[in-house]
Amino acid sequence: MTRCLLVVVLLLVPRAVHAEDRLFRVSMVAAMAAHGADLGSTEFCLGSGRCTESNPFLARFDQPAVFGAVKMSIAAAQLWGMAKLHETHPKWATAINFGTAAVFTGIAIRNTRVSR
Repeated sequence: MTRCLLVVVLLLVPRAVHAEDRLFRVSMVAAMAAHGADLGSTEFCLGSGRCTESNPFLARFDQPAVFGAVKMSIAAAQLWGMAKLHETHPKWATAINFGTAAVFTGIAIRNTRVSR
């Protein structure tokens, strides 16, 4: 699922790749991977019964497939927004993507620790 969304996101930004664009694409991949890690660790933690979803919007989805689809749809929308921001403010878009990657990686690490 994550790979499919990554391909879709990368296809939304077709053009010649320059050094700045390459860094932006790396930031997009990092953000999507972090979203995927968050999804996987959250699903595992919820499945083990050791945690609950803190996001009130996502907490109402109790079926794993629906939860995953909604979570990754939100991630795709966020990355689409960053692709649009990149057109006018490439440095901001890249920085926000790396920040998103850091935050969701941290959440995934926390989920993994709680589910042990």
